[in-house]
Amino acid sequence: MLKQGIRYVWAYVLWIVVLLLALWLLIIGRTDFLGVLGAFYVGDSATHAWRARFFDRVFTLVFGLIWLVFMIVTEASFRKGALRPGLLKRFARIAGPLLVLIFVADLFLLWLQGIATGNWMRWLALVGELAAGILLLWYARSFKSSS
Repeated sequence: MLKQGIRYVWAYVLWIVVLLLALWLLIIGRTDFLGVLGAFYVGDSATHAWRARFFDRVFTLVFGLIWLVFMIVTEASFRKGALRPGLLKRFARIAGPLLVLIFVADLFLLWLQGIATGNWMRWLALVGELAAGILLLWYARSFKSSS
């Protein structure tokens, strides 16, 4: 019984990590989106400002709903996987692509802000996101072929 409880706690810890990664992707994606809107709607027109706010709210609403569905689906997956072997594989199959998407969004944000503004810590974070994403994807794939 205690072992089962520990496995559920572990599953929910991994679930929270995945949700935080997805939330980070949402925040970076929104920042990218606002940067692109700023590039297209530069000017002092009230209509342009209204459109930019509208598109920002639609983006936030749509991706917030996607995050909510993601939260429900991943919770069910991790809860099912808590009592089976391969919980880390489930985590890797979800967190790996999230980290690669975070890398892409973060790289795009760096490009929007100007590559020259990136200091070594920013580049280190980008390399870490990409490396962690690739390692998790590799782990999920190699673990799948061995089981």
